[in-house]
Amino acid sequence: MVIAEDFTLIQESIRLLLQPHCEVVAAVEDGEAAVKAVAALCPDILLLDVSLPHLGGFAIAEQLLRADSPVKVIFLTAHSDQSYLERAFELGAKGFVLKSAMLTELPAAIRAVSAGGCYRSPLLG
Repeated sequence: MVIAEDFTLIQESIRLLLQPHCEVVAAVEDGEAAVKAVAALCPDILLLDVSLPHLGGFAIAEQLLRADSPVKVIFLTAHSDQSYLERAFELGAKGFVLKSAMLTELPAAIRAVSAGGCYRSPLLG
C-alpha cells in the first residue's frame, strides 16, 4: 500500500493502525510524489487524500483511471459532502473513508477492497 497524505501525524497513525493488516511500501506528502510512488512500486492499494499539494487526489485518480492502472484507490478525507463521494467513485475509487472514522473504518475498508469489493463510509448515508 502507498499512503498519500500531507500530514505526517496522520501518515504515522495510519501506519500504526494498519501494521498488523498490510504492508505500507511508501508514504508521500504530495500528489506528484504519489503518482511517482504508484508507478515505481505498483502497490495493490493507494490510500489517497482528496486534498494534496501539487496535485489533488481527484486529479491523481483521473490519471490512474485513464492509464487503466490496476491500483485500487481508497480515498481518506475530511470532506463529508456527498458530491466528493460521488466524484470519487466516478473516478474508479473502490473506497471512501472519512478521517473522523478512520480508526474504526479503515481496516474494514482495506479488507473489503483487497477482497475485490468496495467500501463506502456508513456516515455518508
